[in-house]
Amino acid sequence: MCILSVLLSVPGYGAVTLNSDLDFGTIIVATPNQIGSVTVSTAGVTSSSGSIHVIQKGHPAELLLEDFPVGVYLNVTTYLLNNQLNHTSQSTAGHLGITALHHVDRVYTDRFGRARLVIGGTMQSQPLTHAYLDGNYQTTVSLEISY
Repeated sequence: MCILSVLLSVPGYGAVTLNSDLDFGTIIVATPNQIGSVTVSTAGVTSSSGSIHVIQKGHPAELLLEDFPVGVYLNVTTYLLNNQLNHTSQSTAGHLGITALHHVDRVYTDRFGRARLVIGGTMQSQPLTHAYLDGNYQTTVSLEISY
């Protein structure tokens, strides 16, 4: 299972609640010496190519943005602090990397000053001469919201 946790940074006022992490699902890297990728779309569709096969599908991250001004566009920018996913219980990098995050560039707040943001992504494996370690992998993304 590969999980992308989101570190939230909102200048000014407003609150951001992480309802669910970006989760690439349970995957197997069938041929470690070949490149593969898995994508989770903002609609929740999980697909893979190359040496990665999806055993259990993942899901996009979902964030609730609230306490913002009513009826404004919130500009969304994401930054990968480290595009490499790290194994959660081993002190080794997993040679799995985030190559893209998928989300809209801006969302519109409703009459209560709320908006919903969904973030998908693409992860890619790097060729290895040995098998990948079983377990969970993660990294952190910084999210900036401005208006």
